[in-house]
Amino acid sequence: MQETLVKDTEQRISDGFQEIASASAEPKPTENIGSEKAQPSSVSPQPSEQEPTKGVQTYIPMSMYRRLNDIKLTRRENIAALVAQAIGLWLDVQEGKRKVEKVI
Repeated sequence: MQETLVKDTEQRISDGFQEIASASAEPKPTENIGSEKAQPSSVSPQPSEQEPTKGVQTYIPMSMYRRLNDIKLTRRENIAALVAQAIGLWLDVQEGKRKVEKVI
């Protein structure tokens, strides 16, 4: 009985993550694009391997924030997801797993 309850719960969680992923890929007409919350987002990016996550807060110049916000609006992703991607790329470069060449 307990084993089936655990399996059912795991399936519901998995279905929920898939639903969230598919919903975030679709445009949201009611989404308030003009304002950004000052508080950290309640939606955490989900790494593909479902490892534990840690929220990080940082301060950046407004010029960088505006650029980031433009990309956020274009891609229809949240800033937390974009920053997680950027940090992943930076770590790969620092560890020698990737190389960045200047684009002219």
